[in-house]
Amino acid sequence: MKTHTPPALVPTEELASYFRSRGIAFTTAEPLSLGFGHGNDQYRLYPYPAPADDATMGVFCEWHTEDYFALDSGPHIAIGMRGPVGDDPHRGRGLAIGILANCTPNPDAPDQPTPLFRGCPDPPGGPAFFIEDFTVCDGLRPVCDWQLSAGRHLPALQGCGTYRIDVHVSRECVWAGVWKVSIKRRENGGETRAYEFLAETSGPDAAFRTGAGPGGWGCEDPLDRGRGNAFIGTGFSDPENHSWIGNIHIAHWKNPA
Repeated sequence: MKTHTPPALVPTEELASYFRSRGIAFTTAEPLSLGFGHGNDQYRLYPYPAPADDATMGVFCEWHTEDYFALDSGPHIAIGMRGPVGDDPHRGRGLAIGILANCTPNPDAPDQPTPLFRGCPDPPGGPAFFIEDFTVCDGLRPVCDWQLSAGRHLPALQGCGTYRIDVHVSRECVWAGVWKVSIKRRENGGETRAYEFLAETSGPDAAFRTGAGPGGWGCEDPLDRGRGNAFIGTGFSDPENHSWIGNIHIAHWKNPA
């Protein structure tokens, strides 16, 4: 029986030195508090130079979930990059992760719920993630036009936990992986970390997306017309609940030959 080999992980504490030793351009961002509070923006834009067509851009971060999932409102975060619209940060492609559902009640037809995120848990939803095209998600197109991979259940994603999230975006593909992080404090003030691989996903998933929307992918050109930049945002979260993201690194590197 063939067993799946988890993707290689560079531990968070070694990321900066890993990038430097290989000449990989990167920047480190300040921690981001999610929930944001009433009346505040629901995303943070990270200006970043546009990578070349033969380069991959990546976001590496750790999500401390705290009480973010306390209410069944479908709270989730989005991490996207290489967006083609410079003055609108909610663009690009990347990952949606959090409490996601495969449908939502239809008040006009209770026995015919409205489809949402294919592959995700039944209402009220549960921990899951999938690849999303945020540029195509304009509030008008159906989900099938911008969900680029089937939702994957992620039952280990819970409140009061720490999760390492890596998202890589090239012109042709998006890949994301999630690890659970266990942190133990040492008496001398330091800490030790252990990483448990949970799941990965990638898209566009040809088997999942075939025939969906005009052009097969739901957009006229599935290839990235990126301008760089990255964003982290939150959706459907209660402003009184909180989580935060730390150890945020944004990098780009040349694709392997």
